[in-house]
Amino acid sequence: MTGLLRCPQCGAAMTASVTKNTAKDGSKIVRTYYSCGNFRSKGSAVCSANSIRKDDAERFVTDRIREVLVKPHILRGIVASINNRKKNRIKPLQEELEAISERIANIEEKRKKYFDLYEMDDFDRELFSGRMSELDAERDQLLTRRSEIEFELSGDNSQTVSYEQVSSLIERFEYLLQKSSFDQRKTLLHLIIQKITLNDKRRIDKIEMAFDETTEHHFLSVAPSADIAEGAFSFNGKAPKIKHKLIIII
Repeated sequence: MTGLLRCPQCGAAMTASVTKNTAKDGSKIVRTYYSCGNFRSKGSAVCSANSIRKDDAERFVTDRIREVLVKPHILRGIVASINNRKKNRIKPLQEELEAISERIANIEEKRKKYFDLYEMDDFDRELFSGRMSELDAERDQLLTRRSEIEFELSGDNSQTVSYEQVSSLIERFEYLLQKSSFDQRKTLLHLIIQKITLNDKRRIDKIEMAFDETTEHHFLSVAPSADIAEGAFSFNGKAPKIKHKLIIII
């Protein structure tokens, strides 16, 4: 999970390191830890190690996912949080869209006025050309931004998500983690998990996961495989379609 875990002190990505010790019976003990990347590269003047054992970190992640699945009230709270984030994001976008539409209308009125003046020979040709170029450039920028907002407000990105959809996504993710090999799990974690934050006790605080068409196609219908590009086995059950990126924080 190198790069996914975030330091609870400074927020930097945590990197893996290996320690080797000798037990009383003479056997070698090898352990892998995740430590703050800032501490490892810049020293204690910047941050502390805040180390966490690799096995503990991975167990905390799988335990959190299972906890969400077996406790419906936690999952319902997560779904409510997702929909609240969507709602809070949609309103300012709608307001910006209205402002852009008004500005475009004003530009069109100015363009018409300049054309009328130009046709009556009341407007200098060079000045007319310069003003029209400025208005056209601003209008193009506004049209581009309007298209971006309309895309953000379209489809799944503006619609509320259901308890069943979120439950299905997390359930399939947990299923594939259980069934995949070590290398496959590593790929799956990095594909779906955006970041994992720790609290001051070095326990998992939040796991941010992102699901989109890419994850749906490659990993949420089938498991990752080194031998078969599209996966080694199918997941039983119909997968909900994902048209836009869906962020789930557990």
